[in-house]
Amino acid sequence: MKQYQAYPVTFDVENARFRFQSIGKRGVFDKIVEFIPISPNIHNLALLDYDLPTNKYSDISVTDNGDMPEVIATVITIIQRFLDSNPGQKIYFEGSTAARTRLYQIAISQVFDPGDSDLLIEGYKDGQWVLFEPNIRFEGFLVKKKF
Repeated sequence: MKQYQAYPVTFDVENARFRFQSIGKRGVFDKIVEFIPISPNIHNLALLDYDLPTNKYSDISVTDNGDMPEVIATVITIIQRFLDSNPGQKIYFEGSTAARTRLYQIAISQVFDPGDSDLLIEGYKDGQWVLFEPNIRFEGFLVKKKF
């Protein structure tokens, strides 16, 4: 990863649920990353924020806490941990909106260094998977370990 530091994470491997806190300009927000199986070897990644008014976790809330690179660095660390304990699996994710998917792409470009990682990130565009590139608009992402 590039210059951004991941937040400390607590995890429950059995439930594939990882918790951390976003700390930024608007305060401290509880976040969860969950991995939900969508096929025999692919899990969907859900990044959820704790929503105080509803007392539930949501994937549509906007914290705007000014720490997106640190959050993405944390998510990449979580993905690495999940894939280390689940060999042969892949992780799929996209934003809950096209704008959020684009935001994830920008943050990944800031944080992810493919030459310094054992992860391979592909982007989905025009019906096919291609290697991640910073300036291409993707519809979703797939992460797996390099072989």
